[in-house]
Amino acid sequence: MIIKAVEKAIDILDCFSTEKPLLSVQEVSELTGLTPSTASRILATLRKKNCVEKDGLSGRYHLGARVYRWGQMAVSQLNLNQAALPVMEELRDACGEEVALYVLQGDARFCVAKVESKFSVAKTSVTGVALPLHCGAAGKVLLAYLPESLRKRLLEKPLEKYTPFTITDPELLERNLAEIRHEGCAYSVSEREVGAYSIVAPVRDALGQVVASLAISGPQFRLSEEKVEVYKKLVKDAARAISRNLGYQKD
Repeated sequence: MIIKAVEKAIDILDCFSTEKPLLSVQEVSELTGLTPSTASRILATLRKKNCVEKDGLSGRYHLGARVYRWGQMAVSQLNLNQAALPVMEELRDACGEEVALYVLQGDARFCVAKVESKFSVAKTSVTGVALPLHCGAAGKVLLAYLPESLRKRLLEKPLEKYTPFTITDPELLERNLAEIRHEGCAYSVSEREVGAYSIVAPVRDALGQVVASLAISGPQFRLSEEKVEVYKKLVKDAARAISRNLGYQKD
């Protein structure tokens, strides 16, 4: 038996896409065939449950934190590892360092897959452990590509200082996140763990949503300026390859 109210709510959520991330009540009404009053009531309920959020400036709606969390969980549990691991192994072979894959769950990041370094002295990631978003390149990539309202809400919370190099000023962090979006990758040294570095790029799904961050990580003493540039290209190329495996067609 189909429950019509649930069907209508799903139809509304299906209206949002990378091409149309923000929609007004009228636009939702036109896309679904629902009356504006019905669309408005369902959007209000979805908003109450954090499935959609309302943009304060335009009054339009976009997908909310709960839907993003569902998406992250679905991708990580279904086909992300399968799409990523062969590429991660190739990347590890190219750089020699540990390669790890992180996803967002709630207000933290989790390592869901890793390929160990070839070196005896290496940075070791632990799968399944909650790590902060605001420090370390892997977390900042996930943070950088969140919807602005969700990102700002996460940055309203106190930002813990893990090392002298952790950025805890929200305005300074926002500028850093803008640079990450502009460059398409992130690079951090000693932000969460002194003496460790990470070079990270975003992984996208078929809809273009950033669903994971791909990281090369290792001890700082083994990194040179030349290697930074080489590793940036390697990790961006690898992230694109994983994204293509997930159905992403652009880029």
